[in-house]
Amino acid sequence: MSETSDKSLVNDPELLLSLYRISRLSSSALDVRQAFQSIMVEIQRLFLPSSASISLISPDTGLLEKEHALGYPENLKELSIHIGKGLIGQVAFKGEAILASDVREEKRYINLIENVRCKIATPMISEGQIIGVVDVDSDKVGWFEQRDLERLKSITDEATRSLLCIWRQRQLVDQSDQLKALFDVGQIVVSKLELQSLWGSITESALDLTVSSMATLQLYDESKECVSVQAVKPPHPEYRSKIETLRLDESMSAPAIKTRKQTEFLDITTQDYFDLKDAPQMADAVSCLSTPMMYESKVIGVINVFTRTRHRFSNDEKRLLQAFASLSAVAAQNADLYARVFNSEDLLRKSERLTTLGLLSAEIAHEIRNPLTVIKLLFGSLGLHYDDGDPRKKDTQIIEEKINQLEEIVSKVLSFSKAPESLYSNCSVDELIQDTLLLVRLKMQQQRIELRYKEASPSLVIYGNKGQLQQVFLNIIINAAQAMPDGGSLTITTTVEGESDKQRLAIYFADTGVGIPENIQDQIFESFLTDKPEGTGLGLSIVKRILRSHRGDITVSVSSSQGATLRVEMPLA
Repeated sequence: MSETSDKSLVNDPELLLSLYRISRLSSSALDVRQAFQSIMVEIQRLFLPSSASISLISPDTGLLEKEHALGYPENLKELSIHIGKGLIGQVAFKGEAILASDVREEKRYINLIENVRCKIATPMISEGQIIGVVDVDSDKVGWFEQRDLERLKSITDEATRSLLCIWRQRQLVDQSDQLKALFDVGQIVVSKLELQSLWGSITESALDLTVSSMATLQLYDESKECVSVQAVKPPHPEYRSKIETLRLDESMSAPAIKTRKQTEFLDITTQDYFDLKDAPQMADAVSCLSTPMMYESKVIGVINVFTRTRHRFSNDEKRLLQAFASLSAVAAQNADLYARVFNSEDLLRKSERLTTLGLLSAEIAHEIRNPLTVIKLLFGSLGLHYDDGDPRKKDTQIIEEKINQLEEIVSKVLSFSKAPESLYSNCSVDELIQDTLLLVRLKMQQQRIELRYKEASPSLVIYGNKGQLQQVFLNIIINAAQAMPDGGSLTITTTVEGESDKQRLAIYFADTGVGIPENIQDQIFESFLTDKPEGTGLGLSIVKRILRSHRGDITVSVSSSQGATLRVEMPLA
């Protein structure tokens, strides 16, 4: 502030008092409306106007709209003017204050209300940008002088600073509310593991986060260059049926997908958008913001929100929706992974049934081979020799052939039940366990079971069939989970035991379940032993058989009402 201005303020105690009161608004005003009223009180006290107004440039319409006024009719919004039109429009355009001693002599003057004869107006400037105008009127010609214009400049500058402080405080509060809302809806969205339910939650949450009247979600198929609608909120069945699947060039989501950036449409009711089939021709859909759902730099879909009136989305709204879209993309991938895991689990169960069938076949073949061997030996020792013409000679030949045939079948079954050596390889213990935990991770979360595993040393390597060993770990983990229906924890630890020349790998699986009944601890690895209504009793039996085929074993290390610990041991490679 210049030295001349300082002196003028010292000689104007009333102005100083008004500036002081306005400066306090940044800490005392509860909202902008209250601040407007307080500023107008000071203007009225200093200038004794017949009318006055505070106008701001609307980011939505670009018009100079009156936010608060004295001596004006109630329909303030209808008194909006274009930048550059009229006296205050010129102030907003050029950023220069105006003193009109007699408005009737001003060709640029627009008569908005009656009985205005003298006017002063000053621009509201923030960081070099014009944001509005304060104008004061009198019904008397020549009522205001240059001194009044200087006073209004000081009032306007202080009012602008106070209003900016209030807006920023309001912005911080709004951002805090938005973050809380984002956190709340985020929790809802990420908890949805069924995809169709997830799409509905995303669109509902998009409505909750914004001032929108309608929200849609479309998935993008890159291979087919098309989008398909998955959810519309509120439901509009007729609208959805028209846009179920669209080529990309028919959709308003195309710009967001191609640029991978948010796209704003200020007014989709114009003819420019009639060729886009998913631009809703509805009274409550005027402006739109399309936000891409990105996952690992790829667009998987688009969230579109629509407003009832023409609306320019603020940077805060855009950032909020972009963050929400990113969260939704992660939730979608999570739900997709969850579905894949459950499909994998179904495949593993089928595999287990096939393994069970193989085990039963092997056990039956093993039991058949022993008496068959006895029959073959006894038949050979009978020394049955008949003449060529004796029909019994043919019978003995047939019996011998069938015994040999049965023996061949039994041998094939037994050899088939063994994993071929070609499938054996050196396997990292840590990778085996990590891969198995990845398969059961979501299932464990759903059952509220905490998995605790400390990475095994990379040097721990075993020789075996990776698929069979993974099935061993999977069966043990699933059995442990079934022993903890109300949740708990499963701790997996690896160690090397034994003397240096006879070291073996030991893996301990410790759960916090109900434990193994003492009376069956010695039998749980036998076939058909189970206490589950739908169980076959072959899970742990298969585990033991696989481990023994790998020169390993499984035992019960600890069991009590606080849980059980199973010990798997195998030779190191």
